Amino acid sequence: MVNIMNKELDELVSYIKNTSSYKNCISIKKKMDKNEEICSLIEEIKSLQKKYVKSNYDDSIKEKLDKLESKLNSIPIYVEYNNNLEEVNKMIDLVKDELNDYFTDLFMISK
Repeated sequence: MVNIMNKELDELVSYIKNTSSYKNCISIKKKMDKNEEICSLIEEIKSLQKKYVKSNYDDSIKEKLDKLESKLNSIPIYVEYNNNLEEVNKMIDLVKDELNDYFTDLFMISK
C-alpha cells in the first residue's frame, strides 16, 4: 500500500514539475536571481517588512513598503513569475485538498 501511494505521489509531483507553469517559474526565477534591481527590491522589502512588524505597524514604514512593493509589481518579469507561481500553487493546493478529503473519508468510515 505504501509503495503504491509513494508511486502515485511521485507521479503527481512529476506531473506538476512537467507543467509549463512550473517550468516557467524555474526559468524566470533564474533570470530574476541575476537581476540586481529585483534582488535589491526584494531584500529591501523583506527588511522593511521586519521593521514594520517590530515597529508595531508604523504607518510611515507601511507607506514605504507599499511603494517598494508597487515598484516590484510593475516589473513585467516579476509579474509573470508570480502568475506562474500562482498556477503551480493552485495545483499543489488541489492535490493537498484531495488528499485531505481522501484521508478524512477514510478515517470517518473506519470509525
